[in-house]
Amino acid sequence: RSHFGSSNAESSWGHLGAMVRPMSAADGQAPPKSRSVGGGWQTARKFRQRMLRDAVHGMVLWICWAFILGGLAWATAHITVSLALSQHAVAPVWAALGFCPFWYAEMLLQRTAAGIWLHGVAGEGPLELGQNTVSPKMVPVPMLPGAPWFGSKSTRRVLGAIAACGYVALEWLVAPLAAAIAGTLVPFALCFRACHAALWACEYRLQETWRKRC
Repeated sequence: RSHFGSSNAESSWGHLGAMVRPMSAADGQAPPKSRSVGGGWQTARKFRQRMLRDAVHGMVLWICWAFILGGLAWATAHITVSLALSQHAVAPVWAALGFCPFWYAEMLLQRTAAGIWLHGVAGEGPLELGQNTVSPKMVPVPMLPGAPWFGSKSTRRVLGAIAACGYVALEWLVAPLAAAIAGTLVPFALCFRACHAALWACEYRLQETWRKRC
């Protein structure tokens, strides 16, 4: 996907570059067509900066989430050992740490990869929360290009259940340390996938923008 988007983007930039004309030697001024192309380059630069900024913001947010989830896993293991908690007492916590990241990954990616949309409809300005929209997560946002990036609902449900059972099994059969290590690796694996999706969506949006303008 990335290679396809990159090749099309490069061809578009090359086509625009071929349209540029040198300045007239007679009056020292650029022809109108050249000036319009120059304005197009400035607009393209703004679009590219905005889309890249959206992707970077989403990636930074996912990296922060990965560190938070990893920290929660290590904190759970530390509390389990320090307070000598029973396995049944901490099993729900490990199950939640395994299931929730997979279940909510697609929704979080949709709201972060192409810009962080928490309090308004994407592209339509802010939306007031009221009787029909009582929570930011209920605000509709467009589907992310290439979705679903983490699989369908049934796939995410199965993966989340596997991760939840795996965390609990590691804590019961091996040690809380093993569950903490797994609880750190899995969020960063999801983070890597989300960062890839954010960059791909950035290329796709840039390509679609130039296709509409050309």
